Amino acid sequence: MVSTPSLPGPQGAQPPAPPSGSWFRLASAGLLFLLTVLVFVDLARDVVTTGALPYDRSVMLWLHVRESPGVTTTMSAVTELGGVVAVPIIAVAWAGLLWWRGRRRDAALLAAAVIGSTLLNAVLKAVFQRDRPDFWEHLVVEDSYSFPSGHAMASMSLAAALVVIAWSSRWRWPAIALATVYVLVVGVSRLYLGVHFPSDVLAGWCVAVAWVVVVAVVLDRGERSRTGLR
Repeated sequence: MVSTPSLPGPQGAQPPAPPSGSWFRLASAGLLFLLTVLVFVDLARDVVTTGALPYDRSVMLWLHVRESPGVTTTMSAVTELGGVVAVPIIAVAWAGLLWWRGRRRDAALLAAAVIGSTLLNAVLKAVFQRDRPDFWEHLVVEDSYSFPSGHAMASMSLAAALVVIAWSSRWRWPAIALATVYVLVVGVSRLYLGVHFPSDVLAGWCVAVAWVVVVAVVLDRGERSRTGLR
């Protein structure tokens, strides 16, 4: 007996199967988002209720006793890599290059990550209004609130976005390594210079990662909807 092939049309057509890795990526992104938000909420609760975390003072004093003119010069330069000048310049240049090469989703991801992180930081600082550490005289001038760290958020949003962009390429692991070193040195510089508590930096990292996850998922789902994938 010869089987009759399915006829094309609404009744015979089969919907495309979802890509095997799409739901895993979505679940992984959701788990990362949940983890970072929970850590931030826990930090924020301690900041509001106690004003400081047990390790804030000890970590900062441990760094302070290692102060020297040479290290101070280095840290003052390093901290600018996560500042309001370097991060936008890097982000605009990289996003422009991606846009020029036709990678508009990646350009949008990078721009939204950095811009959104900056706005979020301003809102959170206004909400928590945490004073900066006063264990010693600050080695750089800062006049805004402390929690969460703007430098930590800016550097992490830039680094996380670039890791997402490089994830499916051969540059994945170099991007992860470079991003890790970048955010760590910027974060440590804020502690060494006396302008942030460790909890400020950790909170900034968490918010930035959560935000980049949201942006990446939204752009990914939007792209899949346009191409007919689910």
